Amino acid sequence: NEITGIFAELWFLYYWLLPNTSSSEAIDRWRGPFLSRHDFEWAGMSVEVKATTNAQSRIHKIHGIDQLSSPQNGELFLFSLRLREEFGATNTLPNIINLCRERIKDNIEVLSKFENILAVVGYSPINDEEYSKFKFSVMDEKLYKVTNEFPCIVPNSFVNGVPLGVGMVEYVINLDGYGNLCIANSPKENTFF
Repeated sequence: NEITGIFAELWFLYYWLLPNTSSSEAIDRWRGPFLSRHDFEWAGMSVEVKATTNAQSRIHKIHGIDQLSSPQNGELFLFSLRLREEFGATNTLPNIINLCRERIKDNIEVLSKFENILAVVGYSPINDEEYSKFKFSVMDEKLYKVTNEFPCIVPNSFVNGVPLGVGMVEYVINLDGYGNLCIANSPKENTFF
């Protein structure tokens, strides 16, 4: 699960953010490893990244009642990456890391930040052989706008606020049937960041 989660964040960084903003800004937006509420955050916008290996449905686990709450002054998007573990696939965690490194290699300061973030998430190149055993084919990717119609539990879901004594809330969402909230099916359709 951790490998698929990090892979999805790096996929979003490489294919959706880096082509549309400076490498410095793209890396600065990657906030999930620092325990921010959303995986990517910047002024007026946040993106929560989710990956699933469920071939039948777009099912994602949500960690916490605030994870799908919009940022204070902005909009929230959910990026959903559907993967299939496949022996012959070429997408691995080390490969997507190397693609990102290649894209930002000309800016040593940004590259250094990127390497530090990888260390924060627990990535170590010493384990690349193990990481490479997990090979993914990308089935599809979708960007959703989180609106009042989006299936989620947030603090406003409760009339009197979150009940006293309720701690960590984890739940599962199924995005099948929410195609109306999908605003992009590929980075080529991305006009949002």
